[in-house]
Amino acid sequence: MMDPMFRYFLGFQVAADRAGWLARQLPPVSGDLFAGLKPQLYHMTLCTIAETIEPQPFLSGQVAKAFAAGLPPASAIPFGTIVARDTGVELVTAGRIGGIRQAYDAIIARLATQGIDPMHRKSGLRPHITLGYGRAADFDPVPLAWTWTPRDLVLIESHVGHRRHRVLQRWTLDAPPQASFDFMADDLPTPMLRAA
Repeated sequence: MMDPMFRYFLGFQVAADRAGWLARQLPPVSGDLFAGLKPQLYHMTLCTIAETIEPQPFLSGQVAKAFAAGLPPASAIPFGTIVARDTGVELVTAGRIGGIRQAYDAIIARLATQGIDPMHRKSGLRPHITLGYGRAADFDPVPLAWTWTPRDLVLIESHVGHRRHRVLQRWTLDAPPQASFDFMADDLPTPMLRAA
């Protein structure tokens, strides 16, 4: 069986200005096998929906049909720390993620109406933004309090092994309920003090 050449996933892209800012928060990272990701590729994957040998030109229409009835509103994602993992460097969440988990569950339910099931995510959602791949030398976790509210859900075609992403479709999300959110909060990251 051949390895897949194309991976299709749904997620949230980090806007260019925020991606540049986030790249500047990454500590100096070394490691024989570590490679930083270009900021324009920063994203948070919700779920992979297909891995194939050849492009899937009809998948975009199938996903659009699943979302024809609408999508859940945007939800704030509370990020808190940059950490080194076995597979790379990530910005991970801190605190409650109930809102984004509810949005994820609603999106998965809509995909199921078209027979689309998420791959590789049997345990559910683990929100994070990958900043680089490969084994990095250990470094102390870097505190970074940033509450991000994505504005768009995107369907991305990834060219496996080439670090190329092509946005096939974009859906603008409604703002979260006013009582729980300020829609510009992600523009104002909160600095955290490091312990002495």
